[in-house]
Amino acid sequence: MKKQWGTIVALILIVIVAFFAVLNVESVPVSFGFTEVAWPLIMIILGSLFIGALTTVLISVSTTYKNKKDLKNSQKELENAEKRKEEALAQLRADYAEKLSEKDQIISEKADKITSLEKELISRMTQTPANSTEQIK
Repeated sequence: MKKQWGTIVALILIVIVAFFAVLNVESVPVSFGFTEVAWPLIMIILGSLFIGALTTVLISVSTTYKNKKDLKNSQKELENAEKRKEEALAQLRADYAEKLSEKDQIISEKADKITSLEKELISRMTQTPANSTEQIK
């Protein structure tokens, strides 16, 4: 549908330019500073239109190229930031795992100490009644 509307608009513009060309066939003097020429007015108008369109296209292409270059640079920066983030996250995970390992070791040592103290307490409790019965005799 968009192509149809574009075609219709292009045809209307061509008809308007053709009508405008028929109305402006007189020769007009144009001075370039070093020489003067006489061309039909429609040729001057179409030439000016062509030069304006060419200038617009060149500016547009330049802007598009600059935008693509900026986009490419931004994508590279984003990829670098993602890499740095992943590296920092990996470092944090490694640090966390190391600290967790240290804490597990401390817990294990304390659990062993608790077990040994429990055994010592049990042995003292079992020895105490035997010692107290010996003392009574």
